[in-house]
Amino acid sequence: MDEHIRTSQVVVGFLCGAALGAGIALLTAPSSGVVTRRRIGVTAKKVANTTRERFDQLRGQFGELRRDFKDSMEHGANEMGSTFPR
Repeated sequence: MDEHIRTSQVVVGFLCGAALGAGIALLTAPSSGVVTRRRIGVTAKKVANTTRERFDQLRGQFGELRRDFKDSMEHGANEMGSTFPR
């Protein structure tokens, strides 16, 4: 699980850095205001879509981990119940 968290942090950091770098590059590029605003809009949509997709993937992985944990806890409770009669 720690690997998933570290990977997620790296991906989020990369996406933030990429968005920041793209924004700076667009703002400093020698283009007209209309062209620059259009580029910023397109880049923002791409970043938003990529972030949304990654978030959905992470949410799915978290759901799987949660189900696995719940199943393990139920299995452990069942094992404890069969070990210690009531």
